[in-house]
Amino acid sequence: MSFVYNYEKRGHLQPFHHVTLLSASPRRKALLDFLNPDICPVTIDERVIEEHFMGLFADKGFLTRAAMTCCEISKAKSNRPLSEDTLYISADTIVVSEDAILNKPADLFQAKQMLLSYLGKTHYVVTSVCLRTRDYLDVFYTLAEVTFSPYYPALKTVIDDYVHQKQQLDKAGAYGIQELDPRLISKISGDLHTIIGFPVAETSLRLFGGQESSNS
Repeated sequence: MSFVYNYEKRGHLQPFHHVTLLSASPRRKALLDFLNPDICPVTIDERVIEEHFMGLFADKGFLTRAAMTCCEISKAKSNRPLSEDTLYISADTIVVSEDAILNKPADLFQAKQMLLSYLGKTHYVVTSVCLRTRDYLDVFYTLAEVTFSPYYPALKTVIDDYVHQKQQLDKAGAYGIQELDPRLISKISGDLHTIIGFPVAETSLRLFGGQESSNS
């Protein structure tokens, strides 16, 4: 299967001298440190956008609907006045499991239930990226498959300890892959950084490689 998909593109990227990351995520800031971006957090109502576009894309398969909706959320974050000579980067990450979007858990109980639901199954992580200047727009998403180990009693304790130690209320799907006990994960397909929250290699390729991955 493909792991990189184009969503929308127009214009041509011209040389830029400033980069603004439209996110307060410390993980994305760290991953994009090579761009030395300015940080400008934005606040939008993601759930309203999600509801609208999941309905609009109802004729698509669930994973595709969710990924396209994720792209619209990233794009909406960049709907702001744009300065000359500046590249704006916005992103969004969602978890899709059994035809449901799992957003940030409301409490620790919900976080635990999410993690337990992954055991013995494969779910998907989608990260969408919007690269934007005054004359350029490139929106794409990357996909990763994550397979959790089958259930056995010791993993319940592993999950309990993880939830209470890490307090995973700020992460889609209730986990950060870089923090998980390795006993929980049996297989990952796709870019690890998609799961962490930003597909660095694909983004760098588009910005500096003069090309993009062959994809749908």
